[in-house]
Amino acid sequence: MTPLAGLVLLLCAQDPAIDATVRSESYDFEIRIPAAWKRSPSSAPTFFRIDAPAGEIAEGAAWLLHGEPNHPATLSFLASEFRRRAETQYPGFEKLSEREDATAAGCPAYICVFAAKPKGRDMVFVHAIVQRQLQEYFVLDAAAAKGERAKIEAMHDRILATLRFGLPMAKAREETLARTTALMKGSGVRSELLGVQWHRILVGKQKLGWQRTLLREGEVDGAPGYEFEMEMELEDVEGGRHHEISKGSFTADGAIQKVDFRKSVRAPRQPAIEMKESSSLVRGNVKSVREFLNVKLEKSVKVPEGTLLGDVADTMRRRLVLAGPGKYALRVLLPFHDLPAAEDWEIAASAKIRTDAGERELMTALVKPDRQEMWEYLYEPGGALFQRKTPRNPFLLRRCTEEEAKRKGP
Repeated sequence: MTPLAGLVLLLCAQDPAIDATVRSESYDFEIRIPAAWKRSPSSAPTFFRIDAPAGEIAEGAAWLLHGEPNHPATLSFLASEFRRRAETQYPGFEKLSEREDATAAGCPAYICVFAAKPKGRDMVFVHAIVQRQLQEYFVLDAAAAKGERAKIEAMHDRILATLRFGLPMAKAREETLARTTALMKGSGVRSELLGVQWHRILVGKQKLGWQRTLLREGEVDGAPGYEFEMEMELEDVEGGRHHEISKGSFTADGAIQKVDFRKSVRAPRQPAIEMKESSSLVRGNVKSVREFLNVKLEKSVKVPEGTLLGDVADTMRRRLVLAGPGKYALRVLLPFHDLPAAEDWEIAASAKIRTDAGERELMTALVKPDRQEMWEYLYEPGGALFQRKTPRNPFLLRRCTEEEAKRKGP
């Protein structure tokens, strides 16, 4: 054995083993960490925090977070926002190095090494932003005493190299998705779903805004289907306004879908945010043109069979109700996203249900979207959405007339 080879083996033997796995099916990732490091209790959006044992890396620690900004953003934007915040959040912030062209788990990444003096201690930090899609990113941070820079950078790099996305879905869920997709394919245009619906949006008893949905029969690339419009407007107590409108069409079996989506957000003393996306989904192939924050991007992705564009899913959810009680699952691709999220549905038989608007014949659907708490949907037997709410959240969507939707006050 050469002296150099022996030195490499010695260094590898001294490196702590990366031998424990942190995994989340809801967030679709796994990453490995050193089991010898002490792990503190945590929950999403912080998936773990670990501290180095005594004698290994002085004041060594690492933690992983997940972020979902409320508007699409490029990696360059996320990096500039981090630098801006770091100068005030970290006393004595001093950038030592940075990379804006890194990759991790097959995704673009930004990595910054910096020094700071939290509570007067000389520390070094390694900060990595891994952008999975325009409205989703992961952050892996590590920190140590400043003299341990080489060791903590090496540990950070080793942990980051184990990050993996695209976990296999549970077999039972895949089967439910496949069965639901087959059900949708076999259903033609349903006339009982056509027309206009208005809903009030409430937080507690306070009216926040309204939603309008129009659905009519139409021909899409020579096949029977639907044309739709969805519009939503919200106004908060501080005078901020949020407006969304989408228009599009899709075949009855969902094989072809086209959606134009626009969103504007205006808040007091803040610059207005305008964004739009035009998307088409043709037999599993999605093409999108996106405009936001003075950026224009074109994107093409392949999605699993049965995937629904965001507002197309609104109609398909109502079709599930017409299919009757049972368990179903949908894949939904939201605007500015490249990865569809799954929803698990359990629909009960129609029953008399007491609501704030009196007793009604309704069907209850309990819906568990990925990364969210359970939603409760109440549908009328003909498929019209009467109400949507979460058990613990005061946010409520309730059917009403156009006059009630547009009226100011409760």
